[in-house]
Amino acid sequence: MPGRAAREHGSLTERRTAAVRRLAALAALAALAAGCAARGGEVPGTGAGAPARAGETPNAIEATAERLFREAESLASRRRVIGVQLFVLDEAAQAGAAGATGERGAARREALEAEAARVQARTVAAYAALVDAPALRAATQRPPALLGLARALQDSGDRRGAEARLRQLALEHPASGEALEAHLALANLAFAAGRLDEAVSACDAALRGAAPHALRKRALYVKSWALRGLGGGAATDEAMRALRAIVQLGPARAGSPEAAIDDAAERELVELYAAHGDLDQARAFFAGAGDRAGPRLLGEVEARAARLRGPGPLDRPAL
Repeated sequence: MPGRAAREHGSLTERRTAAVRRLAALAALAALAAGCAARGGEVPGTGAGAPARAGETPNAIEATAERLFREAESLASRRRVIGVQLFVLDEAAQAGAAGATGERGAARREALEAEAARVQARTVAAYAALVDAPALRAATQRPPALLGLARALQDSGDRRGAEARLRQLALEHPASGEALEAHLALANLAFAAGRLDEAVSACDAALRGAAPHALRKRALYVKSWALRGLGGGAATDEAMRALRAIVQLGPARAGSPEAAIDDAAERELVELYAAHGDLDQARAFFAGAGDRAGPRLLGEVEARAARLRGPGPLDRPAL
């Protein structure tokens, strides 16, 4: 990794991690509000269920895969509920709320973490029961189950296992929508490990094909951070183009995680261009951001650049 990237990557990761933690909580809350937790009902208590048997009819195989997938999704939903409860407890503790601090708060956190670990282990087992069953390799539920398994492994702290499952998904189901999510997840893992060139390549893989706008925005944003970590004029220019591409996609729904990315992309694009862009080419560059945002961002860049330059030297008075 270039020397500049080695020096700057730590601060880049810290700044991005704070934003990602908030985005993850928003995403979890949005999923619960949409009914993901309710859809699973009670968490089953019968383990991962019976695996598919050789010789079963296609309908029976599909039914088995659906049963295993629903159980795994139910467990994953329960784990998300606990994650949100832990997040809320942390926020309350930081605010000094009664019951969230001291022995009572510590006992509550310990109980939630113990339950989370139990549910997480069962989630991994449930997804693996579907994914690793030879008779279910062609099941339509297998790609989303592989993605769910990778996420469960990452949440458990097994990044190596998560990465292996993500690569398996991209390799074995390359035409699936989940494969694009797998490439983006691999980009995030590579970024966190400081493998910035690999993160850029994984983002490019996620951006191929008909990726939905939400995924494209996330991939472009990760790519912009990885390029800034690499440093250099060419990488910085490409990072600015990635941020501009986010703006080109138009605004996301208010309150969504992607709306937070929209705001960050516009702000960071103005900062980057004012500091590193060619001001003589600014009008042409921001015309590519669209009629809605382009003129506004151009004005912000010109004002910011003027502040950075400061007042020119005073004319020497004639004697």
